[in-house]
Amino acid sequence: MTEAHDTSVVTESKSEEKRDEVEIQASSESQAEKDDKLQVEYVSGTRLGLITLGVCLGLFVVGMGPPTCLPWHLFSQHSGSYIPVFDMKIVYLAAIVVFEVGSVICAAATSSLMLIIGRAVAGVGASALLSGSLNIIAFAVALEKRAAYNAGVSSMYTLASITGPIIGGAFTDKVSWRWSFWINLPIGAIAFITVAVFFTSPRRASTLTLREKLANLDFFGAVFFIGGTVCLLLALQWGGATFPWGDSRIWGLFLGFALIMPVFVWIQIKRGKRATMPASIVKQRTIIVCIFYTFFYSMSLYIHIYYLPLYFQAVEHTSAVGSGVRFIPYLVFNTIVAILMGIYVNRTGYYYYLMWIGPVFFCVGCGLLSTLGVHSTVGQWLGYQIITGIGRGSGQLPFIAAQVVLTPEEVPVGSSLVMLSTSLGGAVALSFSQAIFNNDLVKQVTKYAPSVNPSLVLDTGATEFRNVIPADALDGVLEAYSKAIDTVFIPPIAFAGAALIVALGIERLNVKPRKQKQAEAGSNSNQTSSVADA
Repeated sequence: MTEAHDTSVVTESKSEEKRDEVEIQASSESQAEKDDKLQVEYVSGTRLGLITLGVCLGLFVVGMGPPTCLPWHLFSQHSGSYIPVFDMKIVYLAAIVVFEVGSVICAAATSSLMLIIGRAVAGVGASALLSGSLNIIAFAVALEKRAAYNAGVSSMYTLASITGPIIGGAFTDKVSWRWSFWINLPIGAIAFITVAVFFTSPRRASTLTLREKLANLDFFGAVFFIGGTVCLLLALQWGGATFPWGDSRIWGLFLGFALIMPVFVWIQIKRGKRATMPASIVKQRTIIVCIFYTFFYSMSLYIHIYYLPLYFQAVEHTSAVGSGVRFIPYLVFNTIVAILMGIYVNRTGYYYYLMWIGPVFFCVGCGLLSTLGVHSTVGQWLGYQIITGIGRGSGQLPFIAAQVVLTPEEVPVGSSLVMLSTSLGGAVALSFSQAIFNNDLVKQVTKYAPSVNPSLVLDTGATEFRNVIPADALDGVLEAYSKAIDTVFIPPIAFAGAALIVALGIERLNVKPRKQKQAEAGSNSNQTSSVADA
């Protein structure tokens, strides 16, 4: 009896100790979560306007650079992981400094190597500016008012991507190509000052040492992700253009990608919430939709940005600046519709069905652009761009959709994921579209101008081939160029359709908390009613 009593006492004592340990652990975890919460200060009025101006200018100087700059795509997601660890303002300002240093190196370049180094340095800074701009808006404006600001800021990047060649061409013709880089300094300085003075970084209750902060960064994940991405992009860029698709070097690059990326995925799983791409965020339904939606939209956009001006230069015989001017309708309607959609979301809170409507117009517009030919009229290429630009306007909505389902602590990483899909979409599209264009142009020249060497047309480029081919073969070469560009414009139709299919999986949520609670209450009520009827 005594032994049984002693055993019972010991068992109860162990149970109490275990219960105390569990309570202490739960209390510690609760305190850690509490310490990790961000204290956000939203702003309005003139202060918000100046912050928005600053990030818009920051995005503008980044967008004026070529979309193929590899460091953008390699560091865009990893730079987003700095923000949850370090002060958001400091990360953004440091990115501006790095970008400006790279611009100075490019502007002062005395050799190709120096220019490449400058581009690489600027690309690293640009990667953090891309995601940092949207994150600053996310922590300066409340969610229910954020859509219009997001649309305006995101459209600034599209604006710069389209007007960049116009500005660069004007500098090259009138002053010097170096001014394409010098111009970044005053614009970047304004962005630096406005963000430094008027933006307040979200604060955390906890304070980590520098060593602890560095331990939270996913360096190994970044190395493997960069390695795998380089293999993929080089394979897509070289395949069918520099080397045949069956070449061992192309297959080696694809094999490298296939071997490296599983290691990256394993690292992400092992690191959990400290990963570059945490599974808790990546597995969310809305995040998955937003990633693929922006990826498909970006592939279509960058093909248009690159090949529509090429059509104007080669077929319509316009200058580089003139082709950029003719591309303005696309830009204008994309920007107007994006801002109008943002205002609508601000007022109603609903965004998901706009993500369904946009791809319909985009798909139709992409199809119409693929019919442009040698004898197309001004009304045709103008009207086709308007329809396409209207559809492209919904391309900004995934950034707000992602922020609806994320906590403030998750927003920087989530926004960087969506931005990564945007930049990678453009890089992938330009990589394989170049091979499609080159191969088809060779076939079309052989068909419509058999007396002309296809290599001569490829090597001289869109603005110079008229000077080296016989006059009696010009019409055939123009037809060949037009057909090859039409072939490149076919994939964007499929990408726009894929975006529509993906968008059907978006969660039907609302950015306004009150309406969201009403929607959830209505859904629960319907479920309860259904159970009662059963």
